[in-house]
Amino acid sequence: MDRTRKHNHLDISESGTYAYLSICSISLSELFPGEWNHQFNIKYIKGLCEYLNAPEKVSAVMLVLVDGNSGHTVEPYIELLLQEPNLSKKPILIVQDAVLYAVQCGMISGEYDARQRVLARRLAELLNVPFDLIELYEHSLVELLSKDDTDRAEENDAESKRRDKIRKIKRYTSIGIATVAGGTLIGLTGGLAAPFIGVGVGTILGGASAAALTSTAGVAIIGSIFGVAGAGLTGYKMNKRVGKVEEFSFEPLSRFCNTDQQLHVAIAVTGWLKNQDIDNVRKPWKCLAISREQYALRYETKYLIEMGQALEYILSMAVSFATQEALKYTILAGIMSAIAWPAALLSIASVIDNPWSVCCRRSSEVGKHLAHVLLSREHGKRPVTLIGYSLGARVIFYCLRELAEVGNAEGIIQDAIMLGAPVTDKSTQWEKCSRVVAGKIINGYCNADWLLRFLYRTLSMATGVAGLAEVKCPRVTNIDLTSIISGHTEYSDKLVEIMEFVGVKTRSADVLDDEGVLKKSTSDYTEMGRSRKSTYSNTKLRIRASKSDECLNILPM
Repeated sequence: MDRTRKHNHLDISESGTYAYLSICSISLSELFPGEWNHQFNIKYIKGLCEYLNAPEKVSAVMLVLVDGNSGHTVEPYIELLLQEPNLSKKPILIVQDAVLYAVQCGMISGEYDARQRVLARRLAELLNVPFDLIELYEHSLVELLSKDDTDRAEENDAESKRRDKIRKIKRYTSIGIATVAGGTLIGLTGGLAAPFIGVGVGTILGGASAAALTSTAGVAIIGSIFGVAGAGLTGYKMNKRVGKVEEFSFEPLSRFCNTDQQLHVAIAVTGWLKNQDIDNVRKPWKCLAISREQYALRYETKYLIEMGQALEYILSMAVSFATQEALKYTILAGIMSAIAWPAALLSIASVIDNPWSVCCRRSSEVGKHLAHVLLSREHGKRPVTLIGYSLGARVIFYCLRELAEVGNAEGIIQDAIMLGAPVTDKSTQWEKCSRVVAGKIINGYCNADWLLRFLYRTLSMATGVAGLAEVKCPRVTNIDLTSIISGHTEYSDKLVEIMEFVGVKTRSADVLDDEGVLKKSTSDYTEMGRSRKSTYSNTKLRIRASKSDECLNILPM
């Protein structure tokens, strides 16, 4: 292939373009197998070939690669791509271009598909590009588009109605780095943002896309991506009781959510509540930093509070029993595998069994309702990451299952992180859920979680619980949390530690202001699942002993 002819905006040769397309094609086939993703893969690679002005014969080859049966790997194409003079020291340009292409597609379809973002993340991983820089690129791109949109409207005083509409949209689509001046932005990114400084939307998206953006239809397209009809997730309220669900709403985790919307949204789901504080559903997630636009799901709080009280009671009673019998009984080695549970524990089982049963039923219904809220695109047409622990993880599981059963839900969910999930570990169920998750599915479990095992004590031995062991599903990343926790209640107490261990981005509470707004981040913006290696591999864990675990070990039989 000719290495002298340059692609117009990346300034790479035909062989470089071929390598770029090959990496994307092979990655698509690896990331999104299955017939339900086939149409997306074909459409994406055809569009990318057209976007890069690739010859028809090259497009034909890419269609073979994206089919996944070629046996090719990405390594030789990465080596070929990095031989390009313009990319050898700036591989980030490729990842930026993939994001730019995805947003340009979004300007046409009104949708930023989760699979497009996951592909960009894979490219960043392959090219050793920190993904936080790509997130910053997303922010700056959307800010530039919305700013340019307003400027163009102000040039024509005769179109006042159109100008007002665009200004309204801008309020919803402004990005959090709007206060960062051009020079500062260049400093933060080491010059990587320089191509965007001082250029117009026409330069970035091309004339046709720019014209579409500044039209009334273009405003509607931006609104479609960000879900600005009404007030998005914050403004969502159930008009009436839905089935068995009595309470369901979203609370922003920062005051920026209503004005600084992002190309990626996170929803956090709590497992139980310790008190009736007005901030009780948000407090556990104050250190979460998956996205600048994050929400906590408020659901069935009356029942979650009862569940929290039951947990506190059973632990306090267990401590009481343990204290009384400490001189009479020795530690019961192997309690986790015992057929008969301690009599003292069984005598107070009814205290927790009933609220647990109620919350399990309601959380599954809430999960189904969440699925339909996401299908209705209340959040817009952009990727969503779900994270939850205990009953919150159950909500997520049933949300994914409902999305899979309804169908045509691919491209909504980017990642799903479930910690201590009180759900089945059947591989068929998890494989069904994996169909609607573009990126990572994380099952955080603890095989020493005696309380979760106790709550499921009546199950047959043929049925397992995901929160207690690995899930046998190729798409699921299983992470053993036994070195972090030893009881179910510690999912709440050690949530920040757990999130860091599984690779979820966090921020320190001491760098937040009174409103929970991030002033600066102290965490590494690493790819999900990778940061746990650097965080824990070279340091000895100093884990506080679990009171609940100790007291159980000396309960009388």
